[in-house]
Amino acid sequence: MIASQSDSLPPMGFISVECHFTRPAGDGWNERTWPFPLIREEAPGSLVPNLITDNTYDDDFLDRFVRTGQKLVDRGAVGIMTSCGFLAMAQPELARRLSVPVASSSLCQIPSLFSILPPTAHVGILTFDGSKLGRTHLTQLGITQVERVHIAGVTQDGHLQRLVRDDGPYSHEAIEKELTDAATAITQQHPQINTVVLECVQMAPFAVAVEKTVNMPVYDIYTMGCWFYSGLVRRRPEAWGPIGSDMTKG
Repeated sequence: MIASQSDSLPPMGFISVECHFTRPAGDGWNERTWPFPLIREEAPGSLVPNLITDNTYDDDFLDRFVRTGQKLVDRGAVGIMTSCGFLAMAQPELARRLSVPVASSSLCQIPSLFSILPPTAHVGILTFDGSKLGRTHLTQLGITQVERVHIAGVTQDGHLQRLVRDDGPYSHEAIEKELTDAATAITQQHPQINTVVLECVQMAPFAVAVEKTVNMPVYDIYTMGCWFYSGLVRRRPEAWGPIGSDMTKG
C-alpha cells in the first residue's frame, strides 16, 4: 500500500490536454483518483485531432509537451504522466528530454505484462479509437511482439467519444456498456487473450466492470500510476508498523 496522503509527499506531474469534460474519480486527471498529490499543467495545442492519430507527432507538437513537462519538473514533480494513452507515440522523446521519469501511457505496462504472462498469452487493448491506435504506438514503447497484441475501439461516435470530443453528457452506464461489450467481443474473437489493458485515461472508472465481464486481469492508468509512484517515492507502509515491532520467523 502506498503511504497515506496525510504524509508530506512530493507530487506526481500530469500533462493535461485541451479537452474539457466531466471527469469522475478514477479518471487520471482527477486528483481524487490518486493516493498521492497530483499537479497538472495543460499542453497548448493538444486538441483531440492532434492527439488521436496514427501519424508521428511533429517537432512543434513534441516541443510543447516537453515545455509543459518542464513546468511540472520546476514545480517539484518527481515523475510525469499524461492525459492521453495515444501519447505513447511521444514516450521516447519525453523520456529523453525531461529530467524525471515519464510514463506517457497505460500501454507502458505491456512489456512488463509480457514478462510475467505465459509465452502463448496475448494482451487485448481497449482504446478510444481502434482505427488510429496501432503498431507504431506499440513499437515506441519497445513492444516487439506486436502479434501478441489485439486492439479494439469503443463504439464510433458513441457515448465515450462524444463525451471527450464534444463535451457530451456523461453517462456512466452507457460508457460502461460500450467498454464491456468491446471487451467481450475482443476476447471472444481472440481467445488467446488473458489480460486486458485500457488505453484511455477515461476508462479506469470502468475497470472493475470490465474485469467482472471477461474474468481476467485488467490494467489501466490507475494501476500504472500507483506502480510508477511507489518506486519514485518509497515510504514504509503503515501496516508494517515501526521497525522491529513485528518480527517473525518463517
